[in-house]
Amino acid sequence: MSELQEMLNVIRSGEFLILDTETTGLERGEVVQISIIDSAGTPLINTLVKPVEEIPPSTTRIHGITNGMVASAPRFVDFVDNLRQTIGGKQVIVYNAVYDRKMLHQSAEAAGIEKTDWRALSRWWCAMEGFAEVYGDYNSMRRSYRWQKLSTAAQYYHLPVVDAHSALGDCLTTLAICKRMAGI
Repeated sequence: MSELQEMLNVIRSGEFLILDTETTGLERGEVVQISIIDSAGTPLINTLVKPVEEIPPSTTRIHGITNGMVASAPRFVDFVDNLRQTIGGKQVIVYNAVYDRKMLHQSAEAAGIEKTDWRALSRWWCAMEGFAEVYGDYNSMRRSYRWQKLSTAAQYYHLPVVDAHSALGDCLTTLAICKRMAGI
């Protein structure tokens, strides 16, 4: 069975969570907002996060999260145990799973705490890679399907994009896309 088919079976089972983060940047970023919803769209975690490094103005222009907004937010170290408990042993679907795991690792590193092996803690699925296969734009040089933006996936399924570049909004959009991919 293909990875896509396995993920679609997980979606059809209804036994999964959706996770999304907003960060201080693409390369050396830290988490500044994280949301996790269940398969019904109910938020389990939805919080701003105070990063160690400041949020650059160029990043604030994308997601709208300012340093002032996160000044009194919990630090990564303050909620990482809750995060582990929430997703431990669960099926976790993320639109660009590799990126979000990387940001969780970098947030732990910036906070000076031990990194969590997120893939050992939970089964992670990448909705972006799954949608790329559905979309079908094949790159013969790389021998893989080209990744598409979350907004492209939403447009493909004629879905509204709700609160783009907010962790909760992106979770809800990812959930709607996943359900369409799975035919539910």
